[in-house]
Amino acid sequence: MQFRRDGFVAPESVERAEFDVWDRMTPGLVLLVAYQILVKLREEDGRTDPGRPAPGSDEETAELMARAMLGDEAAASETSRRDLITLDRLLELLVSVIAEESLSEEAVDALLEAAEESCLVVGPWDERDDRRPQSGELIDLGGLLVPTEPGLKIELMSSREDGSLAGVTVIRGRTAIQLQAFRALGDTSWASVREDLARTMRRRGGSAEERVGPAGPELQAIVRIHGPPGKDRQTARVLGHDGPGWILRGFVTGVGAEPDSTEEWPYATFQGTVVRPPSTPSATDALIRLRWPESGV
Repeated sequence: MQFRRDGFVAPESVERAEFDVWDRMTPGLVLLVAYQILVKLREEDGRTDPGRPAPGSDEETAELMARAMLGDEAAASETSRRDLITLDRLLELLVSVIAEESLSEEAVDALLEAAEESCLVVGPWDERDDRRPQSGELIDLGGLLVPTEPGLKIELMSSREDGSLAGVTVIRGRTAIQLQAFRALGDTSWASVREDLARTMRRRGGSAEERVGPAGPELQAIVRIHGPPGKDRQTARVLGHDGPGWILRGFVTGVGAEPDSTEEWPYATFQGTVVRPPSTPSATDALIRLRWPESGV
């Protein structure tokens, strides 16, 4: 209502509505999903126009944002570099499409309810969250409960310092995803971790570009590894998610990490993972440790 009346959102409202917080059910995310649903419905009707900006707005910026929010990798990278996706601009596009469709208030309410419902079913999950699905087989590793199915290989990763279990790698065919969970200390978030990782990768001679994937903001990267010339770089995707007091990180390698890969199972594994925070966390160690499963791997 404020945006329709004034053409902007007050700063105090933006702070409550933006995207980079642990709870995926932010107003900003609901509006983003509502826009995506509306454009998908238009595409089903044979219309590919993602919506026009309001009069006087920058058409090039609006088109770039629209492409990014619909999954265009190059556009996502550019909007991230220029910091273009803001709540005001998202609202401008959404209101424009709603006006073009001449949606009634009842239809807009139904659209927002559908978007909110879509946001509710997305993981990764906190073990204490009673909204998480109870279906599907999970292997209990203590700090993580990881989806498993026939054909998947599970490998546990030990810490070099003390030999404790620091992470798990799930392998299927020529693709792997390594999962690690950390307690979010201070103002640490997936956004700050992502920024630090990208900076470190570039400093070490690799590359890292932010993009938007099925699990939200991620890094498409090339990282330096130990190996002979020509085999000392590895393509990777780095996924992340902010939970209540923790961060889950997924490091995808192999065929599924290539920029043109359409493999869905690494994302399904990541989003189906359940994090079990320690009942007595260490005062200094942010890593959420794992344990061997009772039934073996």
